[in-house]
Amino acid sequence: MIIKSILPFIAIGLFLLALLFHKRPFLKRERVAGALGWIFIAGYCYFEAFGYFAQDEYFDGSVSLVFLAFSLLLAFLLLKPKSTPMPNEKGEEDLFFTITKIALITAVFYFPFSEISFLSELLIYITTKITSTALNLFNVGVYMVPPSQIYTTSSSFHEVYKPIEIILACTAIQSMVLFIGLIFAVNAPVRRKLKAFLVSVPVIYGLNILRNTFVASAYFGQWFGSPLESFYIAHGVIARIGAMIALIVIAYAVFVILPEALDSVEDFFRFIFKTTKK
Repeated sequence: MIIKSILPFIAIGLFLLALLFHKRPFLKRERVAGALGWIFIAGYCYFEAFGYFAQDEYFDGSVSLVFLAFSLLLAFLLLKPKSTPMPNEKGEEDLFFTITKIALITAVFYFPFSEISFLSELLIYITTKITSTALNLFNVGVYMVPPSQIYTTSSSFHEVYKPIEIILACTAIQSMVLFIGLIFAVNAPVRRKLKAFLVSVPVIYGLNILRNTFVASAYFGQWFGSPLESFYIAHGVIARIGAMIALIVIAYAVFVILPEALDSVEDFFRFIFKTTKK
């Protein structure tokens, strides 16, 4: 859908404008530009959720709705009159400046892959290739049909069951760009930012390859019953729980190395709670 593809790039332009307007005489324009950027992101999330629910992907659709609500909340907060900061609390403008930087960096790294076919297909191809190689290293016995399908070498399996297909969500791009945005948007020494990057983004991608390998092995090997039952349990239950635990551990490591990132998160939630109590 053309409209859906355009929305995030308009949001990127608006976030950039908001950063350029920061601490300029026309402060109100900074907030309006930022709010409009989040409204366009909310529109994109609406189309994403609609598409996921149409494919019966209820978990991913629900996540898109959460991001939609979050985007509208930020737009609302940006358009509200400024409040008086509490002692030892980061000012609203500095807080929203950091949040806008996170949004801009995340969007710049994510949306080209999600909306430009060449880039998404390239990332999917690389992930499929590495996953196929890993499966063969574990003696699962597979072959790849570019750009995204993995077949087992068992001659009878695919008379009934489909191959594994790697999609963009199987590349872990969403989780990686969130950490990239959080790490590089805060004010901290470059050396610690690079350390935080190394313990998060490459680790997330490596763990995602292991996740794909586990799910494909369970599916082809029928570890938990029929192939479809095995896929559901491996992908929908075990892998999701494992991914959540892994992201919590990685986030903890990032916050230890880069406490400025944790401070920004705490300041944001403190501001949210203070605002909702009024």
